[in-house]
Amino acid sequence: MKVLITGAGGNLGRVLGPALEEKGYEPVLMDYRDIETPYLFIRGDVTNKADVLKAVQGSDAIVHAAALHGIHLSKYSRDDFWKLNVQGTYNVYDAALECGVGKILLCSTMGVYGKSIQGSQDGFAAVTEQLPLKPKDFYGMSKTLCEEIGQYYNRSNRISTIAYRLGMFVPEDYIRYGFRLLKGGVDDRDVAQAFLLGLENDSIDFDAFNIMAEVPFSKEELNCFRKEPASFMEERYPGLSELIARRGQKAEELLQMWGYTHWSIEKAKERLGYKPTYNFKEFYTALREGHEESYYPYANLPWWGM
Repeated sequence: MKVLITGAGGNLGRVLGPALEEKGYEPVLMDYRDIETPYLFIRGDVTNKADVLKAVQGSDAIVHAAALHGIHLSKYSRDDFWKLNVQGTYNVYDAALECGVGKILLCSTMGVYGKSIQGSQDGFAAVTEQLPLKPKDFYGMSKTLCEEIGQYYNRSNRISTIAYRLGMFVPEDYIRYGFRLLKGGVDDRDVAQAFLLGLENDSIDFDAFNIMAEVPFSKEELNCFRKEPASFMEERYPGLSELIARRGQKAEELLQMWGYTHWSIEKAKERLGYKPTYNFKEFYTALREGHEESYYPYANLPWWGM
């Protein structure tokens, strides 16, 4: 089974190609720039319909990852976002229709919720897939339109789509990586797991799923977490603050980053069988035992993103 990955030079392609091969799939990688890879590579731009059609031919499924992201908002124009994210997605679906490809796994984003994420009086927001999509920036809007394109092609042409509303998984230093697992982050290996599960699933026509790490406390415990986050975490993970201090950072500051949001992955667990294995508990254990470099490949990365 050939699986085409668009935008394969990015974070997802780096981890998904080997994961596909391990499961017996044949990865086909597409990117606008040359990349070093042991897999079949096709150089092409998703904004060019001829390039996309050439790449899609012979594929059994498509993982559509080519996109500009939220971190690019300050560097690119709305026209750039429209051309790559929206026009590029249309090109992929149209090529899939012409080539008889029946399944697309679509990279969406947590950013589609936008202003729907409203905290309670205690300052918390619980995010499930039932929330309406109200993006608050052009990136989120472009991805909302990508999901709409997927729904249209499913209704009209029976192309099945699973849209992944992905949490943060760009590489960064180990401490920030671990703390974002509490609030919408996800390990890229769990992202790959979610896509493999989507390829194996034949029961979904169109659906969207939050893909994040497992929040290590319940919604009922969120108020305690908000009032005294450092002591709350110290009780559950003894010595955490000292371990963080040894790395030159402050647990109190890290715990306040990214707001107070409880990201639900229950739907993905129930319908896809998704079960993240790289969560805050595992991060803490590796940190405590001094195994962070073997646990997280980018442990010593000194900056945000790639």
